[in-house]
Amino acid sequence: MNTRIELRPAQQDDFAMALDLYLTTMQPYTAELMTWDDVKQRESFTVQWKPEASEVIVFEGQAIGWFEAHTIETGTLLQQFFIAPECQGKGIGTQVLEHLLERWSKTGMPVFLTVLKNNPARRLYERFGFVVIGEVGVKFQMRRTPANAC
Repeated sequence: MNTRIELRPAQQDDFAMALDLYLTTMQPYTAELMTWDDVKQRESFTVQWKPEASEVIVFEGQAIGWFEAHTIETGTLLQQFFIAPECQGKGIGTQVLEHLLERWSKTGMPVFLTVLKNNPARRLYERFGFVVIGEVGVKFQMRRTPANAC
């Protein structure tokens, strides 16, 4: 991974940054598929924020993103993955995802995620070998099987 990009454990005081990125990046896509209720989204995020399972993406000393991942019985679940809009399209998300997939490949287990059907991030995931395995409402369920799996 680029030496200007670092990952660090999330802390409770990263909440405001994480919430802001969630609202900023999700609102345009979610609003196309369903009614966006800012109050409900904020309340939902507050309940779902799990700093103990999250890491902050730092670029040149500034927090520009975060992700949340969990080990589950069948593999790894990439629950959230956000890069600030002004930092998208610069290869940062690609480098971080490449690093994470390398980290998780040691388990030999698949990686799962969901993505809004209209979110262009789906193309990033597909470039890394994720395939759609199902749909839940306005999201696609995706899986990446490790190269060494049968």
